[in-house]
Amino acid sequence: MRSLLAWSIGVAALSAWTIGVSAQGPAAKGGQHESGAHHHEDAAKLKNPVKTSPASVDAGKRLYTTQCSTCHGPSGKGDGSMASAINPPKPSDLTDASWKHGATDGELFTVIRDGAKGTSMRGYAARMKPDDTWNVVNYLRTLAPQTAKK
Repeated sequence: MRSLLAWSIGVAALSAWTIGVSAQGPAAKGGQHESGAHHHEDAAKLKNPVKTSPASVDAGKRLYTTQCSTCHGPSGKGDGSMASAINPPKPSDLTDASWKHGATDGELFTVIRDGAKGTSMRGYAARMKPDDTWNVVNYLRTLAPQTAKK
């Protein structure tokens, strides 16, 4: 009986996650990023309008915890609770110096907003307001080495 209950809870949790990912909707502008390492000149030109501050970083961390950590992990290493269930490529390690979709604030914002083709990274445009996404960008800067121009 307990194993049936545990199985049912697991199926319900996976279903809720799948529905949540599906509900993220399509990318806001022009579709998802291409898979593989690349640079986006237009996205790189976007300037972060949200000043990095303790309040912004804290807001970004709260959003990261609820929206991103199940895949990217609590510390951003790509080892979240759902990471093992994701078909390759696995979630990115956000703590290293390698940023496949570009490393400027604008490129980070764009991949969060639009998602990335060929990966499990879906766009969050339907779930996060632009300022919320910029707060997440500001939080991500606290996880990774300072390798990019803002």
